[in-house]
Amino acid sequence: MKETNREVAAATGAETEQIAQYYDANTRKFLRFGGAGDTAAIHRAIWAPGVSNREEAFLYLNRLVANAIRPLLGADPQQTRLIDLGCGVGGTATFIANELGIRATGISISETQVAIASERIHNTALQQRVDFLRANFDSLPQLGQADALCAIESFVHTRDANEFFAQAAVILKPKGRLIICDDFLGENIPKRGLRCVARFKKGWQLNSLLTAKEVERLAARHGLELVESHTLTEYLRGFPPVLRWALSSLCTIPLPWAYWHNLAGGTALQLCVKRRWTEYRAFVWEKI
Repeated sequence: MKETNREVAAATGAETEQIAQYYDANTRKFLRFGGAGDTAAIHRAIWAPGVSNREEAFLYLNRLVANAIRPLLGADPQQTRLIDLGCGVGGTATFIANELGIRATGISISETQVAIASERIHNTALQQRVDFLRANFDSLPQLGQADALCAIESFVHTRDANEFFAQAAVILKPKGRLIICDDFLGENIPKRGLRCVARFKKGWQLNSLLTAKEVERLAARHGLELVESHTLTEYLRGFPPVLRWALSSLCTIPLPWAYWHNLAGGTALQLCVKRRWTEYRAFVWEKI
C-alpha cells in the first residue's frame, strides 16, 4: 500500500521525556563538535549571500529574528519582550537581547541546556534582562504576554502543531510577531524519500514535520498573518558525498548511544535536503 506524507509524518513520535533526554545527552557534544564557537548556536549554519565565515553563518538566523522584531521596538526597547521557545543554551536569546536592548525569556525542556544558558549570562549585564526556564513549550506555565515569540529548530518537536499556534496567538500581544525557522516536509515525496524522512524524524526525536502549506494554514486559523517567508534550503552545507554515503551505511547499525541517533538522523536529513524531500525555511507571522 502506498505511503502518504501524512502517514510518515505520524509514523514516528517522540514523547516529552524522550526529547528532554535527547538534549540532556547531546547538548555538550553539539557545542563541542558542531563548530558554533562563541555563538552558542545549536541550529544550522546558513551560508547565504554575504556570509563569509562560520561565525556569520551561525549568526544568520539570530539576525533574521532580530530584524523581524526590530519594527516592534518603541522608545524604550526594554519594554519589548521576546520568548524563545526551545532556546537551546541561550545563544539566540542573548544575542537578540544584546543587539536590540530588549528583555528575553528562554524556554527549554532540557535541564542541561537551561543550566548552561544561565551560566553563560551569570554576572553579566544581561542577567537583568534575560532569564531561562525549564518547561515544556507545549504546555507553558503562566509567563504573561510577549511582543515576539521565536522557535528555531524547535517547532518540529511540538506534539500538536495546531495547539502550538493557538497558544502562540494567546501569548502574543496585538501586532506581536512569531518567527519560526525549521525543517518542513516537501511535496510529492517518493516512497524511498518517505523512508528517509522517517529515519530523520526518529533520529532527531521529531513530531511535527509538516509541509509549509500545512503550517501556513494552521497559523492563519489562529489569526496569524504571514508577513515574511524565506526559503533557505540552498544555503545549507552538508557532508561531502563520500562521507555522507559512508555515514549513511554506518548509521544503519542500531547502536544505543544518543549521539549516534543524532548522527543517523542528521545523515538522513542531508539526503532529504539534497533531494528536496525536506526544505529549510523561515516564517514571520504577525498577530492580527
